[in-house]
Amino acid sequence: MGSELQLRGFGQGGRRGELSPRGARGLRRVQEDGTLDLARLAGESDYNELRAMFRKRITEDGMRDVTDVVQLAQQLAGGDQFIASMLIPIVQDFARTTAQDIRSFGR
Repeated sequence: MGSELQLRGFGQGGRRGELSPRGARGLRRVQEDGTLDLARLAGESDYNELRAMFRKRITEDGMRDVTDVVQLAQQLAGGDQFIASMLIPIVQDFARTTAQDIRSFGR
């Protein structure tokens, strides 16, 4: 979504990963457009396209979630190898479960 916002001319705020007020409005507009697209597709009974759109959204959200969990584990470990070795299996299990959820969507 960030690239779509950049294409629409919305920049990032002062801090890394933070949207400016204009960018936040643009993000809401993009999300609303996506919701309207979903409603339109459902009304037209184009289930294959609707399913593909849901799968894409679930995949993107899952990838962001896995990235967030990895970053959190890195912050919690703070360079301590022992703590990192305890967190790695948790992060791997989360990533594996997320991938399984994405693959099994719609079955």
